[in-house]
Amino acid sequence: MEDQKIEIRDIRDSDWYWISRNILDNFTPKIGVIGLALYNVYASYAREKGKAFPSQKTIAKKLGISLKTVRKYNKILEENNLIKIESGKKSGKPNIVILLKVRGGKQLPTGYESSSHPGGKELPSKENNTKENTIEVDDIKSSVKEIFRYFRNRVKAVKGFNPEIDYGKDGKLIKKRLQKYSINEVKNLIDWYLNSPYSDRLGCSLSICLSTNVVNLWKAGRSINLEKLYPSWQRQN
Repeated sequence: MEDQKIEIRDIRDSDWYWISRNILDNFTPKIGVIGLALYNVYASYAREKGKAFPSQKTIAKKLGISLKTVRKYNKILEENNLIKIESGKKSGKPNIVILLKVRGGKQLPTGYESSSHPGGKELPSKENNTKENTIEVDDIKSSVKEIFRYFRNRVKAVKGFNPEIDYGKDGKLIKKRLQKYSINEVKNLIDWYLNSPYSDRLGCSLSICLSTNVVNLWKAGRSINLEKLYPSWQRQN
């Protein structure tokens, strides 16, 4: 035992990464242990650059959680301004996850500034990092299939029949909506539409349900109602 050398960890070792203590002390109650684990995965990929682009499938496998859970906690981390996700769907490139700077437990209110790590190793080259940092096509396909399945089941439950679906046209529209809205938000849109008078007039078509006009009606229905905020306020005739 006396002859054995004691090695102390060194942040300069390329096998290490770090996160701000504020994340652990101030944000863990808000993001939960899964959110903390997910943030650590991004930090391990980002190193001192503050940017990471591992696929959701890779993250799910590393943490032993589902893709749905990854998406859920991505949203929670974004809502707490700990990360910023830049979508690469339009350009065909992988999503980029940016670790935002933490200052005294608070985040930057406007814009963002990427985190900077004083130690560790730079991100691997693009060629060496391709396998783990590519958006999995299967992730997109599974999301589209989930929306198709949900729409068909909800129409059958609410309207009592199996709807006709144009998988080519409707699939493209689903992908477009998923660029801006989460799967749960798209499902909420479907439920709202099928239970609204618009579906009786316009029909139970997924393309109509996800159309710009219907989405705008759905968003307007979720907006703040002044009469609820100010009960004493009345319209002037």
